[in-house]
Amino acid sequence: MTFSRVFHTIRHLLPVQIYGRPLFALRRMLSSSGNPGRLSQLAAELKTRLLLQPPEKLELRFLNRPHQFKPAEMQWLTGHFSERPEKLWIYNLNYFAWLHDGQTETYSPLNLFLILDWIEKNNSPRAETWEPYPLSRRITEWVRWCREHPALDEDAEDCIVSSITLQCQRLRNDLEYHIQANHLLENLKALFVATVFLAEYEEGVTPESEPLIEFCIDELVEQIRLQIMQDGGHFERSPMYHVEMLHAIEAVRAANRKLLELDGISQNLSRKIARMAMLCGDRIPLMRDWLAVMTHPDGKIALFNDSALKTGINRDWKTMNYLLEHSGFFVRRTPDCYFVLSCGEPSPAFQPGHSHCDILSYELSLNGERCIIDTGCGSYQDTDIRYECRRTEAHNLPMIEHAEQSDIWGTFRIGRRARVTHRSYDSEHGMLVVEFIDQYGQHYRREVIFSQQQIKIRDRLTQRRVTGTFISLIHLAPTALVIPENRPSTSSFSIGKTVLSITTEANLRTASYVWYPGFGKPINAEKIVLSNPQAEAIDYVISWQTA
Repeated sequence: MTFSRVFHTIRHLLPVQIYGRPLFALRRMLSSSGNPGRLSQLAAELKTRLLLQPPEKLELRFLNRPHQFKPAEMQWLTGHFSERPEKLWIYNLNYFAWLHDGQTETYSPLNLFLILDWIEKNNSPRAETWEPYPLSRRITEWVRWCREHPALDEDAEDCIVSSITLQCQRLRNDLEYHIQANHLLENLKALFVATVFLAEYEEGVTPESEPLIEFCIDELVEQIRLQIMQDGGHFERSPMYHVEMLHAIEAVRAANRKLLELDGISQNLSRKIARMAMLCGDRIPLMRDWLAVMTHPDGKIALFNDSALKTGINRDWKTMNYLLEHSGFFVRRTPDCYFVLSCGEPSPAFQPGHSHCDILSYELSLNGERCIIDTGCGSYQDTDIRYECRRTEAHNLPMIEHAEQSDIWGTFRIGRRARVTHRSYDSEHGMLVVEFIDQYGQHYRREVIFSQQQIKIRDRLTQRRVTGTFISLIHLAPTALVIPENRPSTSSFSIGKTVLSITTEANLRTASYVWYPGFGKPINAEKIVLSNPQAEAIDYVISWQTA
């Protein structure tokens, strides 16, 4: 740890991120929420009334790692496991999204048993299960589950609603202003959705609930305007988090519509509801359009920054060239080719924790198959995997060997940052040009020239500051099979129905790497390393034909 690294990390932070961290810790330590101990006893009693014989085993899978539970002895906390799982795995367990994702029956007494079991066994608001992010995800899922089960036993429903109320009180004190970005939007969404649900339960907005509803709307309006850019992309530049924030804002819009149906709405609150409706009506279509642009032909998202393969939005596109100027991506789509390149810098400046060193990196699908891919995101907790996925060498771009674009450190930190200085697309000549300066002050330029069944890439280092070999990287999909070639300057591969060829005058070698299409899901694959020790220039041509 150096003073320079700390300085260049802190100087971008918002003031609330600096003073908010100790305040958040103090609130977590000193404040409490109602009487979860009494509610714990009630939940234990209600479990005995269910006349349910829990199954001997229940398997739940998160981050591609399964675990078999005994529902009668359910484990919720990290300390309950003999082998400590990743924190994100414990978070997923406590999200309760598995109520709806097919892992347990949608309408089953077992789900009610497990909700009551959680209430019984998690009676300390300072425990990890009450941390604001998993709490936000959980109460949203519980609200959804309660809406889907209107004939729920009255005592059980009262117990769950009481728990949601206590968790909302805790969340109101623990909003993650010190983290910002998707965490804060998720917190506010959950608080709003749950508060509207509680108002429905009380059959109208009360003088006690109205200030909290107004607060949620005001804060959500501010965060949605801040976080969703003019081209529709979420400002963290991660397609995965974009999907999650789209779902969050859609949930906000649904709750806002339900709010209109309630009694007791004042004129002032009515104006705020209308403002929220207009904002969601504007941003949601933009976000859906952005997601459709960033979706490969296989229906899954591009894997830039912290992303795992998630379902995107498939549309019947024809030929298109689209420079997403605000979020920093270029997309070209033809009937047989999908090409997407990252031309944005770590974002947002005050919270680039989900950013990778990926300026100039691209992904390519041909005839519906992923051919050139991003390394993905394998873990948040394993420091080696985390670093390996974020580093410059994990992406399809030019670099000085071992010189990182930006100073990535810790799990979610960046010190000195690379910055994009130019990006443009010349539609007449089919040429994309992007230039950037890395943390050392080195200037890079990539030209991408498109023609029928061919892409020419020209990489240049126009100003050098550190020693090392100038290289350019191409990560192949794990399905790529080598085709023997007689031409020394060409390497060919078979991927699905496509024969992909890389032609270059540069030195070419292959190396192994690990692809992470999802957390905890490593797949071995091969990458091409192009090098030119004699000059700061590498050119190569990607061409293809249907096998």
